[in-house]
Amino acid sequence: MFAWVYVLVGRRLPIPSSKLVTPATSVYDRLMSTGLQVATDVSVARPRRAVIDEAWRRIGPGLEVLSSSDGGPLRRTVKRILDPLVLRLRVNPQFSTPILTGEAAAAVDALIVGHGHELLLTARWFTHLKKARRRLRITTGNAQELYFPVCFELAVTAGAPPADSDAAAEATLLELHGDRDRTAGAVLTDHLADPAVVERLSRQLATGWRDVSPGGAITGPFLGGLSTVLGPTGDHRAHGARQRVWAALIADETPYNLGALARDVDGALPWSIVDVGLSSVAPQQRPDVIGEQRGERPLDRTVAERVRATLRRGLDRTELPDIPLLCDEEVDRVCAPWGLLGEDRQATLIVGIDLAVDLMPLDEKHSPHSAVATQIQARLRKEAYVLHARRCLADGAALHPRQQRVVDDLRAFARPYLSRLWARLHGRDVWQETCADVDDVRALLDGVARSTSLDQRQRIKAMLENQLAPTSGAGAI
Repeated sequence: MFAWVYVLVGRRLPIPSSKLVTPATSVYDRLMSTGLQVATDVSVARPRRAVIDEAWRRIGPGLEVLSSSDGGPLRRTVKRILDPLVLRLRVNPQFSTPILTGEAAAAVDALIVGHGHELLLTARWFTHLKKARRRLRITTGNAQELYFPVCFELAVTAGAPPADSDAAAEATLLELHGDRDRTAGAVLTDHLADPAVVERLSRQLATGWRDVSPGGAITGPFLGGLSTVLGPTGDHRAHGARQRVWAALIADETPYNLGALARDVDGALPWSIVDVGLSSVAPQQRPDVIGEQRGERPLDRTVAERVRATLRRGLDRTELPDIPLLCDEEVDRVCAPWGLLGEDRQATLIVGIDLAVDLMPLDEKHSPHSAVATQIQARLRKEAYVLHARRCLADGAALHPRQQRVVDDLRAFARPYLSRLWARLHGRDVWQETCADVDDVRALLDGVARSTSLDQRQRIKAMLENQLAPTSGAGAI
């Protein structure tokens, strides 16, 4: 017998009824069969996040692709796998409170550890689906949002990836994605083919752009507070202080004012929007509704291109407004400072800029100013392709053109980093996902650095696979 669990991507996940356990009985029987023990004291109420984190770590190695840099589960892992499919919050609401009772904490611990085998297989399936996504050049949606529940389904129903896992992964992706992009894109094209629509949106854009002007507030206190936001992790008291500072920074006018100054020919910014890769020109120019982009940077994009990016990233079209409303909202977003409506997203971008300009993977002598930057910089410098690039530059060796592109990106790491961060924040702005939690912001900044580095690594790998590396005079990074 199977109980059907519905997941957010519209697929049905069969889970054997033996796994739908209750906290008081078979949870512990299942846990004992794994040879693992529960370390939770049933008499003590505990924070939910801490309980989940400890149970996750006890499963052991093999969960890296589902984990954050500190070894705990990614927020999307909790949101897309643990909460709906392991803890099943809809039928176990006692597991959803921020502070769990001792009994609930023990049950949560038991369920997560008891599903350790399935979670390890989920991680393996996700690795195969990510590789297949790159081979098929799929850009729709966020891979973690889309594939985490699907991978758990495969782990439960199919077990370990088969010998022909590449074919199985590609078939899964083709079934999942279908023709979603083509349909939404066609509706957008038809909508913007109407000259009256374009004229109306252009008037809305011109009016909204003029309404944004900088205030007279000083920026020093805001920029000084970034040292706390990006500071050492510390204990729970340090976290509380960091959260209070972050709440104050979100309410500060500085991110808005800096975004407005970026459009002013006389505006003085702490950094150049061209150098950090957010715009191809300074001051920032008003983009068009349709037509050719003025450049290749995030703030150069037309309204139409930004809406298309939203549709490509869209997880579920039914959660988005209809196309006309989506275009109207995007015009308002384009007019806002930094192309973001939310004050918390604007503040997060400023934090990201401050962090990005402090990352210099090729400079051995550079010491970052914040704890977060120091951690990211140390990880980047250990990457094999970064080490090789540094050796090539030190030896004066010739570089293949594709190698040179990676070296250029490493020299100006802020450019690819902030391009990716802006895209993430734009997505959050569309779906109104907040950046109010300072730990979430720090995890986002770290995750963008990881994905930027992974992209550079994949470009080098693709070059080698295509036998484009030079045969003499230069090694391959």
